[in-house]
Amino acid sequence: MKRQSRFTMRTVIRAIIIISLVSMVLTWETRQTTSPVEQSITYVIIPFQKGVTYFGDWVKGRVDFVSNIGKLDQMNEDLVLEVNQLRYQNKLLELDKLELERLRELFELDKRYADYPKTGARVIGKDPGNWYEVFIIDKGTNDNIKVNMVVMAGNGLVGRIIEVGPNYAKVRSIIDDTSSVSSIILRTSDFCTVSGDKKLGDDGLCLIEYIEENVNLVEGDEIVTSHLGEIYPPGILIGTVKSIESNPNKLTKTAVLEPVVDFKHLEEVLVINIDEE
Repeated sequence: MKRQSRFTMRTVIRAIIIISLVSMVLTWETRQTTSPVEQSITYVIIPFQKGVTYFGDWVKGRVDFVSNIGKLDQMNEDLVLEVNQLRYQNKLLELDKLELERLRELFELDKRYADYPKTGARVIGKDPGNWYEVFIIDKGTNDNIKVNMVVMAGNGLVGRIIEVGPNYAKVRSIIDDTSSVSSIILRTSDFCTVSGDKKLGDDGLCLIEYIEENVNLVEGDEIVTSHLGEIYPPGILIGTVKSIESNPNKLTKTAVLEPVVDFKHLEEVLVINIDEE
Protein backbone atom coordinates (compact mmCIF):
# COMPACT_ATOMS: atom_id res chain seq x y z
CA MET A 1 0.00 0.00 0.00
CA LYS A 2 2.84 2.36 0.80
CA ARG A 3 4.49 1.73 -2.58
CA GLN A 4 1.25 2.29 -4.34
CA SER A 5 0.68 5.43 -2.33
CA ARG A 6 4.16 6.78 -3.18
CA PHE A 7 3.73 5.92 -6.83
CA THR A 8 0.42 7.68 -6.90
CA MET A 9 1.85 10.70 -5.12
CA ARG A 10 4.75 10.97 -7.56
CA THR A 11 2.43 10.64 -10.47
CA VAL A 12 0.24 13.40 -9.12
CA ILE A 13 3.25 15.72 -8.54
CA ARG A 14 4.51 15.12 -12.04
CA ALA A 15 1.11 15.81 -13.49
CA ILE A 16 0.88 19.04 -11.52
CA ILE A 17 4.31 20.19 -12.80
CA ILE A 18 3.42 19.37 -16.39
CA ILE A 19 0.07 21.16 -16.09
CA SER A 20 1.80 24.16 -14.53
CA LEU A 21 4.37 24.32 -17.33
CA VAL A 22 1.70 24.04 -19.98
CA SER A 23 -0.33 26.74 -18.25
CA MET A 24 2.73 29.00 -18.12
CA VAL A 25 3.34 28.61 -21.83
CA LEU A 26 -0.31 29.16 -22.77
CA THR A 27 -0.83 32.17 -20.54
CA TRP A 28 2.64 33.77 -20.75
CA GLU A 29 1.70 36.64 -23.02
CA THR A 30 -1.73 37.31 -21.44
CA ARG A 31 -0.63 37.73 -17.87
CA GLN A 32 1.04 40.70 -16.25
CA THR A 33 2.55 38.73 -13.33
CA THR A 34 3.92 35.25 -12.73
CA SER A 35 3.38 32.87 -9.89
CA PRO A 36 6.11 31.93 -7.41
CA VAL A 37 6.39 28.49 -8.99
CA GLU A 38 6.80 30.00 -12.42
CA GLN A 39 9.41 32.40 -11.11
CA SER A 40 11.34 29.54 -9.53
CA ILE A 41 11.30 27.56 -12.72
CA THR A 42 12.32 30.68 -14.68
CA TYR A 43 15.33 31.21 -12.43
CA VAL A 44 16.51 27.75 -13.37
CA ILE A 45 15.61 27.68 -17.08
CA ILE A 46 16.79 31.14 -18.17
CA PRO A 47 20.39 30.82 -16.89
CA PHE A 48 20.53 27.38 -18.48
CA GLN A 49 19.30 28.80 -21.78
CA LYS A 50 21.85 31.60 -21.60
CA GLY A 51 24.58 29.08 -20.91
CA VAL A 52 23.54 26.92 -23.82
CA THR A 53 23.32 29.98 -26.10
CA TYR A 54 26.73 31.27 -24.97
CA PHE A 55 28.34 27.88 -25.51
CA GLY A 56 26.77 27.56 -28.93
CA ASP A 57 27.98 31.03 -29.90
CA TRP A 58 31.46 30.23 -28.60
CA VAL A 59 31.65 26.99 -30.61
CA LYS A 60 30.38 28.76 -33.73
CA GLY A 61 32.93 31.53 -33.23
CA ARG A 62 35.77 29.01 -32.99
CA VAL A 63 34.59 27.22 -36.11
CA ASP A 64 34.29 30.51 -37.99
CA PHE A 65 37.73 31.57 -36.73
CA VAL A 66 39.37 28.38 -37.99
CA SER A 67 37.54 28.72 -41.30
CA ASN A 68 38.57 32.37 -41.63
CA ILE A 69 42.22 31.51 -40.92
CA GLY A 70 42.25 29.22 -43.94
CA LYS A 71 40.62 31.89 -46.09
CA LEU A 72 43.03 34.57 -44.84
CA ASP A 73 46.04 32.36 -45.57
CA GLN A 74 44.84 31.86 -49.13
CA MET A 75 44.09 35.57 -49.51
CA ASN A 76 47.56 36.39 -48.17
CA GLU A 77 49.21 34.02 -50.66
CA ASP A 78 47.19 35.55 -53.50
CA LEU A 79 48.12 39.08 -52.41
CA VAL A 80 51.83 38.21 -52.09
CA LEU A 81 51.75 36.69 -55.59
CA GLU A 82 49.97 39.75 -56.96
CA VAL A 83 52.45 42.13 -55.30
CA ASN A 84 55.41 40.17 -56.70
CA GLN A 85 53.87 40.25 -60.17
CA LEU A 86 53.29 44.00 -59.91
CA ARG A 87 56.86 44.55 -58.73
CA TYR A 88 58.18 42.50 -61.65
CA GLN A 89 56.01 44.41 -64.11
CA ASN A 90 57.19 47.69 -62.56
CA LYS A 91 60.83 46.64 -63.01
CA LEU A 92 60.14 45.82 -66.64
CA LEU A 93 58.53 49.21 -67.12
CA GLU A 94 61.53 50.91 -65.50
CA LEU A 95 63.91 48.99 -67.78
CA ASP A 96 61.79 49.87 -70.81
CA LYS A 97 61.83 53.52 -69.76
CA LEU A 98 65.63 53.53 -69.36
CA GLU A 99 66.09 51.80 -72.71
CA LEU A 100 63.76 54.29 -74.34
CA GLU A 101 65.79 57.18 -72.90
CA ARG A 102 69.05 55.65 -74.15
CA LEU A 103 67.62 55.06 -77.62
CA ARG A 104 66.29 58.62 -77.66
CA GLU A 105 69.81 59.85 -76.86
CA LEU A 106 71.21 57.74 -79.72
CA PHE A 107 68.53 59.11 -82.03
CA GLU A 108 69.45 62.68 -81.07
CA LEU A 109 73.14 61.84 -81.49
CA ASP A 110 72.44 60.38 -84.92
CA LYS A 111 70.65 63.58 -85.97
CA ARG A 112 73.45 65.75 -84.56
CA TYR A 113 76.02 63.98 -86.74
CA ALA A 114 73.70 63.26 -89.65
CA ASP A 115 76.53 63.52 -92.21
CA TYR A 116 78.04 60.26 -90.98
CA PRO A 117 76.48 56.86 -91.84
CA LYS A 118 76.08 54.77 -88.69
CA THR A 119 75.23 51.29 -87.44
CA GLY A 120 73.62 50.66 -84.07
CA ALA A 121 75.06 47.96 -81.81
CA ARG A 122 74.62 46.53 -78.32
CA VAL A 123 77.37 46.02 -75.76
CA ILE A 124 77.65 42.29 -74.99
CA GLY A 125 80.85 42.10 -72.94
CA LYS A 126 83.67 44.03 -71.30
CA ASP A 127 87.05 43.65 -69.64
CA PRO A 128 87.09 43.30 -65.83
CA GLY A 129 86.62 46.51 -63.86
CA ASN A 130 84.02 49.15 -63.17
CA TRP A 131 84.59 51.15 -66.34
CA TYR A 132 84.06 50.37 -70.01
CA GLU A 133 87.67 50.83 -71.08
CA VAL A 134 87.66 47.91 -73.53
CA PHE A 135 84.38 46.20 -74.43
CA ILE A 136 82.67 44.07 -77.09
CA ILE A 137 79.68 44.88 -79.29
CA ASP A 138 77.39 42.51 -81.22
CA LYS A 139 78.25 43.72 -84.74
CA GLY A 140 81.22 42.66 -86.89
CA THR A 141 82.37 42.09 -90.44
CA ASN A 142 78.96 40.67 -91.33
CA ASP A 143 77.66 44.21 -90.74
CA ASN A 144 80.57 45.92 -92.56
CA ILE A 145 82.26 46.89 -89.29
CA LYS A 146 86.03 47.43 -89.65
CA VAL A 147 89.03 48.25 -87.48
CA ASN A 148 89.42 51.97 -86.58
CA MET A 149 85.78 52.79 -87.15
CA VAL A 150 84.62 55.38 -84.61
CA VAL A 151 82.13 54.57 -81.85
CA MET A 152 79.73 57.05 -80.23
CA ALA A 153 77.08 56.94 -77.50
CA GLY A 154 75.16 59.27 -75.20
CA ASN A 155 76.23 62.77 -76.21
CA GLY A 156 79.52 62.11 -77.95
CA LEU A 157 82.68 60.11 -78.51
CA VAL A 158 83.26 56.66 -77.02
CA GLY A 159 86.35 55.37 -78.84
CA ARG A 160 87.30 53.21 -81.84
CA ILE A 161 87.15 49.63 -83.08
CA ILE A 162 90.40 47.72 -82.47
CA GLU A 163 89.40 44.16 -83.39
CA VAL A 164 86.67 42.65 -85.56
CA GLY A 165 85.13 39.20 -85.99
CA PRO A 166 82.20 38.02 -88.13
CA ASN A 167 79.59 38.91 -85.50
CA TYR A 168 81.46 40.97 -82.91
CA ALA A 169 83.88 43.86 -82.56
CA LYS A 170 86.12 45.05 -79.74
CA VAL A 171 86.15 48.73 -78.80
CA ARG A 172 88.84 50.73 -76.99
CA SER A 173 87.34 53.75 -75.25
CA ILE A 174 88.98 57.14 -74.74
CA ILE A 175 89.44 56.51 -71.01
CA ASP A 176 91.74 53.53 -71.69
CA ASP A 177 95.32 54.53 -70.81
CA THR A 178 96.56 53.61 -74.31
CA SER A 179 94.04 55.89 -76.04
CA SER A 180 94.89 59.26 -77.61
CA VAL A 181 92.64 61.65 -79.57
CA SER A 182 93.68 64.76 -81.48
CA SER A 183 91.33 67.46 -80.18
CA ILE A 184 90.44 71.12 -80.21
CA ILE A 185 89.08 73.57 -77.65
CA LEU A 186 85.76 74.53 -79.21
CA ARG A 187 85.60 78.09 -77.79
CA THR A 188 89.16 79.13 -78.69
CA SER A 189 89.95 76.73 -81.57
CA ASP A 190 93.27 75.85 -79.89
CA PHE A 191 94.64 72.33 -80.38
CA CYS A 192 95.27 69.79 -77.64
CA THR A 193 95.31 66.04 -77.11
CA VAL A 194 92.88 64.00 -75.03
CA SER A 195 94.58 60.93 -73.57
CA GLY A 196 93.60 58.07 -71.33
CA ASP A 197 95.33 58.12 -67.96
CA LYS A 198 95.74 55.22 -65.55
CA LYS A 199 95.02 57.26 -62.44
CA LEU A 200 92.27 59.48 -63.90
CA GLY A 201 90.69 56.46 -65.57
CA ASP A 202 89.80 55.09 -62.13
CA ASP A 203 87.35 58.01 -61.91
CA GLY A 204 86.20 57.82 -65.52
CA LEU A 205 88.17 60.93 -66.50
CA CYS A 206 90.76 61.77 -69.17
CA LEU A 207 93.86 63.95 -69.41
CA ILE A 208 94.06 66.97 -71.71
CA GLU A 209 97.68 67.55 -72.76
CA TYR A 210 99.80 69.86 -74.93
CA ILE A 211 97.81 73.00 -74.20
CA GLU A 212 99.94 76.07 -74.82
CA GLU A 213 100.54 78.09 -71.67
CA ASN A 214 98.99 81.25 -73.12
CA VAL A 215 95.72 79.57 -74.15
CA ASN A 216 92.72 81.05 -72.33
CA LEU A 217 91.32 77.73 -71.10
CA VAL A 218 88.54 77.81 -68.51
CA GLU A 219 86.61 75.15 -66.67
CA GLY A 220 83.56 74.04 -68.60
CA ASP A 221 85.16 74.53 -72.03
CA GLU A 222 83.99 71.90 -74.53
CA ILE A 223 86.59 69.70 -76.22
CA VAL A 224 85.84 68.15 -79.64
CA THR A 225 87.75 66.01 -82.12
CA SER A 226 89.95 68.00 -84.50
CA HIS A 227 90.42 67.72 -88.27
CA LEU A 228 94.05 66.71 -87.76
CA GLY A 229 93.28 63.22 -86.53
CA GLU A 230 93.75 60.21 -88.79
CA ILE A 231 90.92 58.21 -87.24
CA TYR A 232 88.32 60.46 -85.67
CA PRO A 233 86.15 62.75 -87.83
CA PRO A 234 86.22 66.40 -86.71
CA GLY A 235 83.63 68.03 -84.49
CA ILE A 236 82.57 65.10 -82.30
CA LEU A 237 82.08 66.21 -78.71
CA ILE A 238 84.46 64.47 -76.29
CA GLY A 239 83.82 66.22 -72.98
CA THR A 240 84.31 69.35 -70.88
CA VAL A 241 87.20 70.77 -68.89
CA LYS A 242 86.85 69.80 -65.23
CA SER A 243 90.04 71.36 -63.82
CA ILE A 244 93.25 73.02 -65.06
CA GLU A 245 96.86 72.60 -63.96
CA SER A 246 99.63 74.97 -65.00
CA ASN A 247 103.24 73.81 -65.47
CA PRO A 248 105.52 76.80 -64.67
CA ASN A 249 108.65 74.99 -65.91
CA LYS A 250 107.04 74.04 -69.23
CA LEU A 251 105.49 75.88 -72.14
CA THR A 252 102.26 73.89 -71.87
CA LYS A 253 99.61 73.15 -69.29
CA THR A 254 97.35 70.19 -68.66
CA ALA A 255 93.73 69.79 -67.68
CA VAL A 256 91.30 67.11 -66.61
CA LEU A 257 88.48 66.24 -68.98
CA GLU A 258 85.11 64.89 -67.93
CA PRO A 259 83.70 62.84 -70.84
CA VAL A 260 80.12 63.42 -71.99
CA VAL A 261 79.68 59.64 -72.20
CA ASP A 262 78.92 57.66 -69.05
CA PHE A 263 81.65 55.01 -69.23
CA LYS A 264 80.24 53.20 -66.24
CA HIS A 265 76.95 52.38 -68.00
CA LEU A 266 77.11 51.53 -71.69
CA GLU A 267 74.50 49.35 -73.37
CA GLU A 268 73.95 50.70 -76.89
CA VAL A 269 76.38 52.50 -79.22
CA LEU A 270 76.58 53.89 -82.75
CA VAL A 271 79.43 52.92 -85.09
CA ILE A 272 80.36 55.46 -87.78
CA ASN A 273 80.73 53.50 -91.01
CA ILE A 274 83.65 55.42 -92.51
CA ASP A 275 86.49 53.24 -93.73
CA GLU A 276 89.77 54.89 -92.77
CA GLU A 277 92.00 52.12 -94.04
